[in-house]
Amino acid sequence: MGKRACRSLSVGTIHDCRRARSAVGGTVMTGSGERVGDHPGTGARAAVEPSDRPRRLPFNARTLKVARAMVVQCAAAAGLTEDRVQDAELVASELTANSVEHGGGSGVLCLWYDATHLIIEVSDAGHITDPLAGRRPVPPDTVGGRGLLLVHKLADLVRVHTGPDGTTIRVYFTRAMM
Repeated sequence: MGKRACRSLSVGTIHDCRRARSAVGGTVMTGSGERVGDHPGTGARAAVEPSDRPRRLPFNARTLKVARAMVVQCAAAAGLTEDRVQDAELVASELTANSVEHGGGSGVLCLWYDATHLIIEVSDAGHITDPLAGRRPVPPDTVGGRGLLLVHKLADLVRVHTGPDGTTIRVYFTRAMM
């Protein structure tokens, strides 16, 4: 990033980056767009694999309710507060509905938690062309286009990996310290 770009970052953005550092793996984008730290040949898969075996659910339009229920159950088991459980449910609902609508009609939901985070991962056959999708508000008169923005607002960290084989979005919710 150039000096001008860095100056345009808000204090909140910088704080969020520092706060989420513990959830971020070693992936770095070079100036040419190469991801340093990703495992070779993984396509759209996220670079950091889960520490525990995730709960996995292939989903489509008919099973979105089951996917939401699975997220609620896992978020509660991870010790999230009631408000954060609802946030996780809303995020998963948005991501899975987007997969059905924009990602080929189906996808795969994976859930797990470690000592510090609940992780929700949604993968599908879609491809996101806008690298800032969900990171900037859409004009008020635009219909739709606010779902990923909502995901970014509710989750503590959002990682988007998109490529020719599909898209994987991994979101992190910080667990309450027990």
